[in-house]
Amino acid sequence: MFKLLSFVFAFLFIFPINVYAGNCSASSAVVMDADTNEILFQKNSIEKRSIASTTKIMSSIIACESGKMDETVEITFEMVNTYGTLLGLREGDKITLYDLVAGMLLPSGNDAANAAALYLGGSFEAFAEMMNEKAAQIGMKNSLFVTPSGLDEGEHHSTAYDMALLTSYALNNKYFSEICSMKKYEVSINGEKQTIYNHNRLLSMLDDCIGVKTGFTDKAGRCLVSAVNRNGRKMVCVTLNAPDDWNDHINLYSECESKYNAVNLKDMLKIDVVGGNKNSITVSYSADVYVVDKNKITVELYAFPFLYSPVKEGDEIGKAVIKYKEKELKSVPITADENVEYYYAEQE
Repeated sequence: MFKLLSFVFAFLFIFPINVYAGNCSASSAVVMDADTNEILFQKNSIEKRSIASTTKIMSSIIACESGKMDETVEITFEMVNTYGTLLGLREGDKITLYDLVAGMLLPSGNDAANAAALYLGGSFEAFAEMMNEKAAQIGMKNSLFVTPSGLDEGEHHSTAYDMALLTSYALNNKYFSEICSMKKYEVSINGEKQTIYNHNRLLSMLDDCIGVKTGFTDKAGRCLVSAVNRNGRKMVCVTLNAPDDWNDHINLYSECESKYNAVNLKDMLKIDVVGGNKNSITVSYSADVYVVDKNKITVELYAFPFLYSPVKEGDEIGKAVIKYKEKELKSVPITADENVEYYYAEQE
């Protein structure tokens, strides 16, 4: 069994996060590290605002976690009795829940959102309860969901910060992350294929963009939630009521990327060896990480307390778990740096 040998990597310098407003056109905005929820940029990030079709991030993740993505949904009149952007469903159509999620996230179909909501919740009111329960679970303290599509009704609202929390959470789901990153997709309605296209232009404008969702209503203005995977770190950007949202996101990612520091972590240690021509052996690990504050890195080393010979150079004898603010970033192997041969004692 592995033994926790040691942990704690300390650094002498602290790098503060500077808040940069730049020329961001949004009324509210935030950039968040998706793995640590660390804020890299914010502007009125907890101001309650309409969020338009970025709401469908919540509707989609509920569907993705339902365990019913392969099930077929039969479309009813209530599901398609809506307006705005549509997938084009008609009463009596049959489509999988997976394709409904694609219809929500790519062309932003309000009919697709309604269909998923009624299929999973039984009613819009019950599905709204599911949305708000999930919001509470994630830690979205300033959000209230009323509609699955994001069409303005009642006190439906959220904040840039809450939407970044939601998106960081959702990106950990394999269905969600797969679908929201598609530039196009073929949905199957009644067994017939039709191609749908993603409204998120950042997927073509940024090579490292991995999603997520656009939105617009007269009340909300232009809303955009996006994510990038840059230097092995995922960042989420949310802008609400942003006339120049595409450029806002590009510029904010560029600015926030500069806040990260590349850190090479490596160490060597000795492990005792039994029955070999050496009593101990040198082992080591190495890892590259990108973090904002070097002072918040810790390393936990797990390895066998001793080894039996023979040991070959390169043998994996444990692992180093790299953490940032107590959240695991990566795990890398601890390997032997030298050979140990079996020692045969002479018989008398």
